[in-house]
Amino acid sequence: MSIDSLKLICVTLVIVVVLSLSTAFAMPVSINYSDSLFQKSNSIGDMTWDGKCLWVATDDGISITCDGGLTWRHTLEGKSFSAMIYSYGRIFAAASFDAPTSVPVGDGLYRTFSDTILWEHFEPFQLNLGGMLSYDLAVGIFGFDTIQYSANFYGGLTKSNDWGETYTNIIWDYDSDTIEGFDGIVLDTLIPDIQDSIRKFWEFNSGSNDRRFFAVAIDTSVDTPVVYAGSAMGIFAIHDDKFTVAYPEDGLLGYWCVALKVQYTDTGSVIWAASRAVNASTGETDGICYSIDYGVSWDTLAQDLWCWNMEFVGDTAYFACEQGFYRSIALSEPEKITIIDSETGQYLPIDQMISVKAYSGTLWIGSDFGLARTTDGCQTYKIFLTREISERKNETYAFPSPFSPYQHGTIFFTFNNPKLGEVKLEILDFALDNLYTKTELIDVQIGAIIQWDGKDKNGDYPANGIYHYRITRPDGKKLWGKFAFIK
Repeated sequence: MSIDSLKLICVTLVIVVVLSLSTAFAMPVSINYSDSLFQKSNSIGDMTWDGKCLWVATDDGISITCDGGLTWRHTLEGKSFSAMIYSYGRIFAAASFDAPTSVPVGDGLYRTFSDTILWEHFEPFQLNLGGMLSYDLAVGIFGFDTIQYSANFYGGLTKSNDWGETYTNIIWDYDSDTIEGFDGIVLDTLIPDIQDSIRKFWEFNSGSNDRRFFAVAIDTSVDTPVVYAGSAMGIFAIHDDKFTVAYPEDGLLGYWCVALKVQYTDTGSVIWAASRAVNASTGETDGICYSIDYGVSWDTLAQDLWCWNMEFVGDTAYFACEQGFYRSIALSEPEKITIIDSETGQYLPIDQMISVKAYSGTLWIGSDFGLARTTDGCQTYKIFLTREISERKNETYAFPSPFSPYQHGTIFFTFNNPKLGEVKLEILDFALDNLYTKTELIDVQIGAIIQWDGKDKNGDYPANGIYHYRITRPDGKKLWGKFAFIK
């Protein structure tokens, strides 16, 4: 890329930011709501509870259920969300989308009162400058002020005391390259140099890693709440107008912290963090850490777990991780919990758990491919999978495809089933030779599902490739489809 091209890009970014300063922050958004029997998408993000209804962020809008999943209402369809919280009657959702480049991009913040249908859209330039991407949100009361914090991929940590309408960037007066682990002073200031800020927030080097934030949580158990912020250069603990920084030498497993949450117990608060290893050669690992002294020192609960979210019920901690769903009771070693639908025998088709939310004796678990609920302490489960309903009664499709038995566990074949009864599934290779056959009694008509674990009639996994499947319905109709198989 030429120097003139680089100059043009920088000038364009500056113009965009400057123009955003002269634009009104809040824009009322008229949103259509739709209803169905399923959540909008199987790709689940953050979840929050407003006291009456569960709000579920997906890669295709937000789905809301007020009756435990029997019926759903959908809003902001077509948008993905990187963060969502409920606080003091308001729902905040940070929108995101896939950019043509490898750099993730956001779309600002959406805000609504949980009992209304009108959304407001904010694009505060302080949030992320070029990226507008918030990865986590937290709200707390500090004296007479209610302050919302946002952890941003480009713009560091920001805060707002007007419910997200305007933000202030929080900048620290220290040089992370030369000074480590000392008490500093928090400076609340607008970024003074736009060009320099764009450079700092876009370049990937150690000098700017402390400006990249992934998580934020607030401990309200003390008189002056403590703000914890997870970055690409450790965890910041902000006590009033002072801060400390924790690094791997303070007990963290890795420099990156991608999730933070506070657990309140009878003996005090526990701060939980999900760590990522930046450089394994230095001894860093992925895993779960916790602190019982307000972030001064950290202990290890488990290594080699890549987790995204955590939730607590009493002294029990639940973790949504890439490797599955885990539970730890009173700081014990986490145990992996298998999620199987108690009525159908189906299980979530993927191990990658993304979120977990608890309220009123109910626990919801969101994955990269489906949603689950338990109301009896993980004894039994109900699994919710979006089932597309086609106007063509004979249509069938398979998901996920490509299917990997090591990554996904099972593949689902869905179809409409006008006559209840026994259904036969056949897996065929490209030459239409039979590899596997099963029959199952199906009592679902719209969006029926039959599943396969990937093993042939001999109990082996077939070779990688394209495979056909044939479903014979109780009415005798044969449905054909195909899918990709990758071990």
